[in-house]
Amino acid sequence: MKKLLYILILCCFISCEQKHFFNKYESVDAKNWKQTDTLNYLIDIVDSNAVYDISVSIRYQKEYEFSNLWLTVYNSNELSSKPIRLEVPLFKNDGKPYGKSSGSLCTQTVSLQKQVRFPKNGKYTINIAQLMRKEPLNGISDVGVIIDKEIEKK
Repeated sequence: MKKLLYILILCCFISCEQKHFFNKYESVDAKNWKQTDTLNYLIDIVDSNAVYDISVSIRYQKEYEFSNLWLTVYNSNELSSKPIRLEVPLFKNDGKPYGKSSGSLCTQTVSLQKQVRFPKNGKYTINIAQLMRKEPLNGISDVGVIIDKEIEKK
């Protein structure tokens, strides 16, 4: 009986473990996202020796009128020297959404940078703005930044 209790407690701790080092979504006005509406993500790096993978995640409506989304991703620190233009594919050629769908909302996550080392410990800001030709842009509900810390191989 004690072994069973120990296993249940261990399973609870394992399942409650945080999956990502950083995972934050910012809401967008789904009917009125302008190019000047920049989304900001503040990340606190405490281990500059670690290696990180950075992804961008988009929550969008199935009624979104384009097959992709163009973004500009930049930072206010030393993470990259110039803005990154990122294309996020949202729909396949047959009109089916990429990623996961739940009702009329879909989520697509794409890699931004792999094996990134932050130059020093401290706070970093990642900023994201939309680059689509239509203004305002309709159908995007949330934009997220996900950062995973690579596990050291021994």
